Amino acid sequence: MLDKSSLNQLYRYALALTRDEDQAYDLLQSSIEKFLKIATDDISQPMPYLKRSIRNDFIDQYRKQKKLCSLSSISEEDGVVLEQDSPSLESLYIQQRDIEQLIDLLSPEESELLYLWAVEEYTIAEIAHLQNVPKGTLLSKMHRLKKRVKQAMNDIESRQLEVMQ
Repeated sequence: MLDKSSLNQLYRYALALTRDEDQAYDLLQSSIEKFLKIATDDISQPMPYLKRSIRNDFIDQYRKQKKLCSLSSISEEDGVVLEQDSPSLESLYIQQRDIEQLIDLLSPEESELLYLWAVEEYTIAEIAHLQNVPKGTLLSKMHRLKKRVKQAMNDIESRQLEVMQ
């Protein structure tokens, strides 16, 4: 039914949404539990079902957390700590902390779009079909996303040059 590579792919998808390993594991586990409870012959392709389940569970958790935060009116830090002394390799153009900073700029929707396009190598048409969104809308979002990432990379590079001088 699901092999190791499929589970790894689902985990990476959950991790792209949550940006937290534990939460990604929890999302994956709950989605697989739901799938196994209703597993019938009607679902011939489990991957799209599981990805949609992971996405919907993430959205539900996000809304619940947002609601709780607004009720308590306590501002919480995201808890994201950027690694300051990450080992650098001369062959790498972008260091891990730069990528983390870029990811922090993205909304969950943008992270999902970027993950599906860049990591899973889906076409825009496939992503549009998967998310039930018009292709033109995704093309516009992708254009704006690429523009924002490029600007953020330029900002990061200029800050690094200032530090070096």
